[in-house]
Amino acid sequence: MATEAYSNYASTLLKGGVEVGKALVIDFPELATPKINTTNHASGGWSEAIPSGLIEVGDITVSVIVKDGVLAAIRAEMLAKTISTIALGDTVETITGDGFYVSIKKEAADAQSPDVVKATIVLAFTGALTITP
Repeated sequence: MATEAYSNYASTLLKGGVEVGKALVIDFPELATPKINTTNHASGGWSEAIPSGLIEVGDITVSVIVKDGVLAAIRAEMLAKTISTIALGDTVETITGDGFYVSIKKEAADAQSPDVVKATIVLAFTGALTITP
């Protein structure tokens, strides 16, 4: 498989310490703090809210150039409900946390790169993340 020709894939994806493949990140995880509605009779006609203190972490969607054996390994992890460390890095920062595979879809062959196998993978985090520059 000719992955060296695709060095412009600036991101890397590791799951359980093993590189899944060169990653084109379609969607980094969203970090969001839900709001708590504190509106009451004394609010003067305005809706009021405060941050909940909880941070919700969204899923990651990546398109990867997969290495040999990776598709079977991902399917096996999905069947086993494996939770392990996910590390997604680019030229700006690295996001690390425990997580699992939500879905995998092998992409159709590309006539421009017939010797490359791509897959779209969705991963979910189980909790807190570490984000390092």
